Amino acid sequence: MIPPGLAGIWLDSLERWQRWAEVSWPAEPPAPRWATAADQVPISRSVRLRLYGDGAGMPVLVVTPQVNHSCIADFSEDQSLVRTLLAHGVQRVGLTDWLEPPPDHDIADSLDDIVACARHLGGRVHLVGLCQGGWQVAMVAALDPSVAASLTVAAAPIDTHADSTLLHAFVFGLPMAFFESVVAAGGGVAPGRALSMGFDVLKPFERAVADPTLLWLRAHDEDHVRRYAELRRWYRLNKGISGRLYLEVVRDLFKGNHLARGQMRVRGERVDLGRIEVPVQLVAGSRDHITPPEQVWALEALAPRAPCTRYLVDAGHIGVFMGRTSLGTAWPRIAAAMTQPRHALTPGSAPPGTRGTASG
Repeated sequence: MIPPGLAGIWLDSLERWQRWAEVSWPAEPPAPRWATAADQVPISRSVRLRLYGDGAGMPVLVVTPQVNHSCIADFSEDQSLVRTLLAHGVQRVGLTDWLEPPPDHDIADSLDDIVACARHLGGRVHLVGLCQGGWQVAMVAALDPSVAASLTVAAAPIDTHADSTLLHAFVFGLPMAFFESVVAAGGGVAPGRALSMGFDVLKPFERAVADPTLLWLRAHDEDHVRRYAELRRWYRLNKGISGRLYLEVVRDLFKGNHLARGQMRVRGERVDLGRIEVPVQLVAGSRDHITPPEQVWALEALAPRAPCTRYLVDAGHIGVFMGRTSLGTAWPRIAAAMTQPRHALTPGSAPPGTRGTASG
């Protein structure tokens, strides 16, 4: 006969193992989930535009990263950048829902897609770029200043040589032939699974040990398990990116740092970030192991005529735009700034022509 105390320990362990296994290896394949209903408009073979709100104010266009699924910007009811913007004065939000990429899609094509989304919203928008979307919207604002009413860049590498991370050691240390072989193996596309594995390598202990252990220890914490399962489901929504775009990013943005050096060209036209004059808000995470803050702050010096405000939030990479801390501190102030006249940025921020810092 098993002593009652040991039986309780055994049952508790069994329940933990069951919960841990269910979340770690779900029976059903992951499917994208959006927290907020939206109208959907086909824009091109590469992107759909999701539309939220029906007010008459200046619209916001959120440009999501093309790696994994765009629903990260509308992740859950209590972790949604879309809902945060709408709750703090923004009346209309458009969001890029990137589709499976055609292999020949390049950086220029992706910028065309963003401009097409902006045109659908009226032609002039508040541009908000998340991660990859951040350097894309900065390029759009530089190439066609008429599109941007303001610019918000979150967790985006503008100057990829401004600070070093394991990601940059990985990119700099491998020859272009390696990245070309990844694309060739994917049939012209950089496979999403390969990209996710590459990000896992940057934090091997956390991904392989710490995160699963914390799930085990907090198996009876329903809120923790739910959030862990939701994030893991999103992470398993592997979506590749065009091989042509991927190789351009590796070669020109990371290895060559052409955007920060003023050497980036799109269809022959040089991308001059100094042409940006609209209010710029820069959001970075103090724990971001992919894009350290200095790579984001670099836009200040590269766009000297733009009034810039910094937001440093206690967050990792994707937490910059979907974490509860950042959504509860920085983003409400950013949303408020978008609904104010150009000369009124954020409480405590700098007037046009100067620089300001706002803690997140």
